[in-house]
Amino acid sequence: MADLLSFLNGPYGWLVILAIIISFTVLTILYYTRKDKYDPEPKSRLLYAFFLGIISIVPAIILSLIGGIFIGFDLFLMSVLIAPVTEEIAKLYFVIYLAKSDEFDGPLDGLIYGAMVGAGFAAAENLLYGYAALVGEGIASGIALTAIRSVTQIIGHPLYTGLAGVGVGEWKVGLEASKYGKLWRSMLFHGAWNLSANLWSVSAILIGLGTVIVVNIIFLRREFHRTIALDKLAWERGYYDQKSRLPTQHPRWQQGPPVSGLATPDPTGPQLAETTAESGTDPVIPQDETAPSAPSFCRNCGMKRTPGDIFCRTCGTKMI
Repeated sequence: MADLLSFLNGPYGWLVILAIIISFTVLTILYYTRKDKYDPEPKSRLLYAFFLGIISIVPAIILSLIGGIFIGFDLFLMSVLIAPVTEEIAKLYFVIYLAKSDEFDGPLDGLIYGAMVGAGFAAAENLLYGYAALVGEGIASGIALTAIRSVTQIIGHPLYTGLAGVGVGEWKVGLEASKYGKLWRSMLFHGAWNLSANLWSVSAILIGLGTVIVVNIIFLRREFHRTIALDKLAWERGYYDQKSRLPTQHPRWQQGPPVSGLATPDPTGPQLAETTAESGTDPVIPQDETAPSAPSFCRNCGMKRTPGDIFCRTCGTKMI
């Protein structure tokens, strides 16, 4: 035991903190990315989103310092008000940047890319807090703080940024008027957590955090259920198959009845393309007869409307 304490208090004690952060970060990434079954995102893009999350801590700190000037750097207000607003804005900026890619095409993608940015931010933040506790109060405090923050990481920053990312994904496919439409949700959940951690007594903090944890878990499951259902609908409409075959065109996302005869296998079930394999030919996706024969245009800016869009992708005007 004496040798262990001597090691932890030595120059390599911070490696324990780093190991805790890496372990829970990997678990968080696996949890979110394994939900994407119908059109999994490229691993390189997910890793890129994670590193952008690490970088996002820099503008978040700058914005927090600017915001702190207006409230006299009051610690309670910094935690409950300034941090949720500035940090979520900084992270969402990088999610919107990621949305420029053609790989980012739906609410579920928004949730997952947002979670990856949030995971990167959380890893960087946990390292800073853990190392500060190690230097200021010793290795025991550093490990304890890092462990507590890491255990709740899945329903922390990845959830907050993922909730805002859903709005970006819906905006990308014309289901939301603004890419900032769900930013308030990430700020609200982030603020509720920080408020619970700053209550007046230990018992109040435990009750508050326990309540927030339950609510976060329920809401995360609900968002996954809803966005996965939309993603499955897009797959059933032939969007992903058409996207891979006609990358230069703009396929419909999830509008219209299911496309009959689609040979794309369901990733959640057995392979269904035996007849295609036997014939040696690629499946042909029949055109949906219910689709409009002529394009419609936004009455506000004149941009062409893609079937299935509720809002204009350029100006946000409601189309139907």
